[in-house]
Amino acid sequence: MDQDFLLKAYGAFWGPEAGPWNLSVEQKYLEYRITAFFEENFPVARGAEICNIGIGAGYWDRYLSYRLDGGSLTSIDLDPESCRALREGLKNEGNPNPVTVVNKNVMDCGELRGRFSIVTMVGSTRMESGLFEDILGIAAGFLKPGGALYYQSLAQDEDPEDMGALWERLGLEVEKYRPEAPFGRTCHYWKLIA
Repeated sequence: MDQDFLLKAYGAFWGPEAGPWNLSVEQKYLEYRITAFFEENFPVARGAEICNIGIGAGYWDRYLSYRLDGGSLTSIDLDPESCRALREGLKNEGNPNPVTVVNKNVMDCGELRGRFSIVTMVGSTRMESGLFEDILGIAAGFLKPGGALYYQSLAQDEDPEDMGALWERLGLEVEKYRPEAPFGRTCHYWKLIA
């Protein structure tokens, strides 16, 4: 394990650029709400295979790994630093759960189609990717029949009616939608069924 890399990765997460946001009350509340929506709406069955698209700082992936009950987690990100930080972090904390970290463009992961009971994409992944509808189509394609997609977004220009039409085009049924505007910024929480 490369401890220098881990110190650098975690230092960047709490450093001058990201630290003020990552330590803010707004961010801590958002992390709580993202997790609470999942807990309230996504029962994790024994042996469930879960996929998360977009690792970022890895907080969400570590949370998901501890929700496994005999299942597995596949975490995908294009950024090699995010992937390495997650791998090293899981190893450093002695995480015993089966997590596969894929350092690849999610658009090139066709081999994962139809494999997962739950797929998640939270935070700014869709906005940062620039893929918009395409990345949501890939996420929907990763689901087994009857599987559930958790999509949480901070995009202020996402119109719920437009998103509803998109979900329909992708063959997904909206089971739950919750908008919230804590601190004056709208957050969208969706549970969608394949």
